Amino acid sequence: MVQYQVLFEVSLSHKYYSGSFSKDYEIIMTSSLLTMMKSYQLIFKKKDEGFVILGKSEKLFLISSSKEAIKFRFGIQIKNRYFENFSKIRPKEAYMKYIFRNEVYQESKDEQLETKEIILHPDKWLSDNNFNFCLSGNFKPNKVWGNEFTVSNENGNYFEGEIDETIQLGQLLTDDYGSYQVKSSEASEEDEIFYFEPELKKSWGIIEISLQTSSYTQYKKVIGSHFKIKIDARKVFWTYYFVSNDNNYFKNISVLIGKDKLDFSEAEQVILPNKQAATKITSQKAISLSKFYKGPKIYAELEDLRSQELKEGGGINKVYLPTPDIQRIKAVAHDGEIKYYSEMYIQNL
Repeated sequence: MVQYQVLFEVSLSHKYYSGSFSKDYEIIMTSSLLTMMKSYQLIFKKKDEGFVILGKSEKLFLISSSKEAIKFRFGIQIKNRYFENFSKIRPKEAYMKYIFRNEVYQESKDEQLETKEIILHPDKWLSDNNFNFCLSGNFKPNKVWGNEFTVSNENGNYFEGEIDETIQLGQLLTDDYGSYQVKSSEASEEDEIFYFEPELKKSWGIIEISLQTSSYTQYKKVIGSHFKIKIDARKVFWTYYFVSNDNNYFKNISVLIGKDKLDFSEAEQVILPNKQAATKITSQKAISLSKFYKGPKIYAELEDLRSQELKEGGGINKVYLPTPDIQRIKAVAHDGEIKYYSEMYIQNL
């Protein structure tokens, strides 16, 4: 009976969800990766929280005895068009992707441990430190570094010299994909780039698991490793608009969860684009988004600006409030900083 052993495992988690979010992304494997895995008789198995690479126990010696570096490169392609709205990530930007390399974060672990957990980013949650300059083969280097520059990797200089404006990056680096440093002849500092396969062009992020590239990525230190990517939920300011049927405003609005009062701004009288009068309040702090909000329902107590004698029940309304819709998150620039808002409307008051 054939027995399989875990070579390594990769899992992705997201604070916005209470469980798996595998329906929101797809793992992309390049043709070269599939060919390499077939040669070592390895198997890719998808899991709810990520994937695992398995190898036949009696065949893993093929990898462990390899004298050459072995690199597994996967793409993470996002399928949810609103992913940026509820995830604490950078907005999509030309030539930039998130890169997750075990070579950077693989530490010397106890080889006796059955599972070695390694987070593929420096902080508890994914940060801008993983947002990298990523280029495909058709990129023209002279756009950034001029006609004379040096390209190097962990093995030393890969290219040094002059090019004309028609030369593309793929002509210099061919199919040697991965991380490089580029330094213009006129610059004092070098830039780090990641050169990726054409199949990964639409990927939001790239995972690169290396073996035999350094003392930390030796086979015996990588095998059995559990690599983790943790994405934080975006925090947004919650804005409520209370709209009266007779164009009236409200005052003394309190927002509560159970008996706990939340910190919101003073009521502001505004006119909506449809000419209706509304009363606006906004949370004083950004609140973390969640797919499911546990605990008591959120509600507001609001007082009508009309005379309390004219309002049945003493002029105080209790209204249950909606939570943010991820499809309607708005980014607004404030003094060079981008803040995110969720606008919610309570009608027919």
